[in-house]
Amino acid sequence: MDSIKKASTPSQSPYQRFRVAYIRALLELETLRLAQWERSRVTLPQLRVLFQVRGVPGITTGQLAQSLGITVSTTSGLVSKLACAGLVARGTRADDRRQIPLELTDKGRALAGELAEYARPFLREVAEDLGDGLEATTVALEMLAVAVASARGSHTGAVVDHDSDPRPAAGLDAG
Repeated sequence: MDSIKKASTPSQSPYQRFRVAYIRALLELETLRLAQWERSRVTLPQLRVLFQVRGVPGITTGQLAQSLGITVSTTSGLVSKLACAGLVARGTRADDRRQIPLELTDKGRALAGELAEYARPFLREVAEDLGDGLEATTVALEMLAVAVASARGSHTGAVVDHDSDPRPAAGLDAG
């Protein structure tokens, strides 16, 4: 923990320190993943779809749009591109042909697994660097996730379920 430098100063307000720390952490964490995503030739919105379908096999385009907070037409376009790339398959339901369940193909599962696995060694190193501060950092991140979901819900009008699975939408699971 001693090797971790603070980017904020004590003269800053708690909000200013939070803002600086949040932005710095995001930039540091995302640089690695963004480079990997660019190599996969899948856009960030497509990745969000890919990981949501991975987490909820059989999800429909309408459900997917609602969970991602985007329009059905935008979601449909993203799904179409992923289907053309051979990453997502559209299924059918015998009981309701209007509902089209989405599943990852073998190629989609392989890519999602590769992207999720890529960050694990890096996150392990970060956790080790935190040392005794790991538990406090984890608690703070859990609190942040709940606060972000709540704020996002108030901005989109969405209902926020704080007890739902906090699985990362973009595969940054530390497993």
